[in-house]
Amino acid sequence: MTNHESLAELERLLKVRLEEWQLRDKNEQPRTKPVLAITQEPGCGAENIAKRLCSELQLHLYDWEVVEQIAKDEKVSTQVVATLEKYPVGGWFADYVAKLEPEYSLTLDKYVDSLKTILLAIALTGNAVIVGRGSNFFLPPDKKIGLCFVAPLDLRIKNIMKESALTEKEARQHVSQLEAEYRKLVTKYFRTDMRDPSQYHLIINTALVTPDTIVQLVKTMIHTVEAEKGNSHDPSGNR
Repeated sequence: MTNHESLAELERLLKVRLEEWQLRDKNEQPRTKPVLAITQEPGCGAENIAKRLCSELQLHLYDWEVVEQIAKDEKVSTQVVATLEKYPVGGWFADYVAKLEPEYSLTLDKYVDSLKTILLAIALTGNAVIVGRGSNFFLPPDKKIGLCFVAPLDLRIKNIMKESALTEKEARQHVSQLEAEYRKLVTKYFRTDMRDPSQYHLIINTALVTPDTIVQLVKTMIHTVEAEKGNSHDPSGNR
C-alpha cells in the first residue's frame, strides 16, 4: 500500500468517525478538538484515563486501529506490529520473523514512517486521543494538546505487578526497560528528550490528581485553545 492509499484509507475512517459525531446531536455543529497526545510513565494508569477522557469529551481513542493500519501499509500481520510496539528497541521479534518469513519482516524505520502518515491523517480531523506512539513529539503544535502522566515508581511497579502478574523484581525490570527503550526511540526518531518538561502542555501526577479533576483540567485547556483559535481568526483583530 502506497502512502497515498494509506492516507486515503485513514481519511475514509476519519470521515466515518465525523459522521458518528454529527449523528449524536444533529442540532449542534461538531467542533474540531485538537488531538490529546498522551505520553506516560509505564504503570501510571494512562490507558484508563484516556478512555475516561474519550467518554467525557466525545473523542475517539485510536489504538488498535493504528496497529491495523500499519499492518495493512507494510503487509504484515497485526501480531508483528503489536509485538514490535511492545519490544521496540530490542527488535528480537522482528529479527525472528525476518529469518522465518523475510517478506513479512517489519523494521522500526518502516514502522515509524507508516506511523507518521497515520498520525498526520488523524490530526486532520482531530477529536482524538492517542496514547504514546510518539504522537506528542510529531504532531504540529496547533493540532495537539500534549499531556504527560506520571506517578511514583513504587506505585507504578505495583500496578504492573497486578496487570501483568509479575513479581516485584520482574515488574521493576520491565518498567526500567520500557522507559529506557522509549527514550531511545523518541531521541532517534523524533529528535527530542521525552523527559524535557517543556515538551508538554501539562504534566500530571496520577497518584495525586483524580480522574475527575484531570477531565476538568483537559476540558479547560481545550476551551482555551478553541478560544485562542477563534480570536486568531477574528478579522477585526480583537482579543
